[in-house]
Amino acid sequence: MKDSQLKQAPAGMKNRPFYQKLGFAINGLSYAIRHEANMRRHVLIGSVTILVFAVVQVAYIWWALISICIGLIIASELINSALEALIDHIHPEYHSNIGHVKDMLAAMVLILSISALSVGGLALLDTL
Repeated sequence: MKDSQLKQAPAGMKNRPFYQKLGFAINGLSYAIRHEANMRRHVLIGSVTILVFAVVQVAYIWWALISICIGLIIASELINSALEALIDHIHPEYHSNIGHVKDMLAAMVLILSISALSVGGLALLDTL
């Protein structure tokens, strides 16, 4: 990255109005959806899950549990993608320790996805 591409953070970022901070968060989510295939997959699967739960009419407790699961998966994929991009920018060449860090980040998303699958399956078993 060239010096001309580096942007200086405006002074007082912590004191920005809520709507501006919300805009930054929406921009980050939008960027991840547009540029990360795994994020698009998670959003699609989460959307399909919500649709299936609505059709099957699962109990409110299952809605709460699957909402938490979907939120955690989306959040963990954001963390995974952000850290991988940062790592690749700071240290573009391969290093085994960096590979282990990326593997652990991927494992975080995998474990949450398996948990969500379990919650979804149990909800359907309970309802059908």
